Amino acid sequence: MQKLIVMLPVFLLLAACGQSDADKARQKAEMTEIRYQRVAREFVSGVLKDPGSAEFRNQRGFCGEVNSKNSFGGYVGFKRFIAATKEMVVFEKDGRMSSSEFEQAWSKLCS
Repeated sequence: MQKLIVMLPVFLLLAACGQSDADKARQKAEMTEIRYQRVAREFVSGVLKDPGSAEFRNQRGFCGEVNSKNSFGGYVGFKRFIAATKEMVVFEKDGRMSSSEFEQAWSKLCS
């Protein structure tokens, strides 16, 4: 029994060191996705009237949907966005791109 107690930490240590390359790659990809989402939220929040009210959903990388309050204090409803850079945040139907251009960009960058 004492041998088992002494060997248990060794087995646990070996199991922890045996992380596969696939697991490491998956963890790296997950961390990259989290960073992209955080940066996109900062970009989008920078152009909203009330950044503190922003609610995000269905986010993938630099794309997603956001709902926030307008100048009158009411929520406007979820709108899709593409946050390419701090200066280039495009919302669906904001007039900066036609609907077809936005759909094409969404399909290429966000799907």
